[in-house]
Amino acid sequence: MENLKHKKDISLIKTLMEKSTKFSNLSGYGVLFTGCLALLGASFVYFDIGISISEKHISYAELINQTGSPDTITNKIKLLVIIASLILISSLIVLYLTARIKSGKHGIVLFNSSFSRTLKSLFIPVFSGGIFCLFLLSHNMYGLVAPATLIFYGLGLVSASKSSYLELEYLGYFELLLGITASYFMGSGLLFWMIGFGVGHIVFGFFIHFKYDKK
Repeated sequence: MENLKHKKDISLIKTLMEKSTKFSNLSGYGVLFTGCLALLGASFVYFDIGISISEKHISYAELINQTGSPDTITNKIKLLVIIASLILISSLIVLYLTARIKSGKHGIVLFNSSFSRTLKSLFIPVFSGGIFCLFLLSHNMYGLVAPATLIFYGLGLVSASKSSYLELEYLGYFELLLGITASYFMGSGLLFWMIGFGVGHIVFGFFIHFKYDKK
């Protein structure tokens, strides 16, 4: 009985230490919802659903092949930037709110040292990738933008996994593989983006929910 009690105490101590050194406030439902947002937003662009900021409208394939006029290409890029910005802002709000609710339930401080380390590890590759994508746009290399976002995001996840969920590393490798593959099939780059940011987040969100959130 005494040995069993010691084992339970050690297990409890290990759990508390892991919570204090690992960012575990990420909500599975929050990640899942961001995946749904990514699929919804990208669908408007990829499947050419009737939405545009002007009467002149070209498809994503025409943008990649640069077969449209300069005005229509500019309008398409503006539409992409608007949709991407809305997805990013909405996703950050959802992730923050769900993480705050989860941290309250588990009695964990949201903005702790592990949060700072995770954010820094993720932010540096993602921010660098954002700057790189701006250069790609300025050089009219539109077909590499979607693959580049997947690659830099994958690098960020691999880095962030060291101070958060270890499973983030596998999601990061998945994003990297998609980004590299999409770099070869540039015309289908947005489709790979939908798989990575959409389907990938939905599957990972379910995984986080059933493995960690339901405990």
